[in-house]
Amino acid sequence: MLLKWIRCEVDEEKKTAFSAAQEKWRSLKGCPGFLGQIGGWNAAETQEACILAFWENLNFYQSFMSDKHDEIFEQSGQKGTYQKISVDIVEVKQPTEFNHMSMTEVLQKSKMLYVVHSNRLKEKHPLSHTIKQDKHILATFLSENQLAVLCASLELSLSEWKNTPHTQVKLESAWTVI
Repeated sequence: MLLKWIRCEVDEEKKTAFSAAQEKWRSLKGCPGFLGQIGGWNAAETQEACILAFWENLNFYQSFMSDKHDEIFEQSGQKGTYQKISVDIVEVKQPTEFNHMSMTEVLQKSKMLYVVHSNRLKEKHPLSHTIKQDKHILATFLSENQLAVLCASLELSLSEWKNTPHTQVKLESAWTVI
């Protein structure tokens, strides 16, 4: 599985326009290899929009980028709604855990996204153990140095995260594409 982690810096006065444009990415539904997309606002940096897209693999993603991306971008009206954009493509190498749900159910029920950024993630055994025990966790996606956690609740109280760099994103249901 391939994850596309997008962060956009959005001026306060353009947040409504950005959000409206983000809702128009529904055309992703028909793209081969597209599994879903969620997004919302960074809880700590409220002018940062964060979007996480899920693709079957790199080939499907590259095909989308060359065939449909620009068309959907133009139709969304998103141009000019943000100052900066940062995009990371991450391959999920470890099995994805869905807590006995389909990808569609996970994305529909998710309220909060945590993305843990750490080159020392493999040393964080207590963190992964705690995550597996938490009933609010719907799914986890682990790559070499990044962990994405989708949650049914708005807050997790994981004390292990205090010293681990992470981004907490309050998801906007209108941005969800499945």
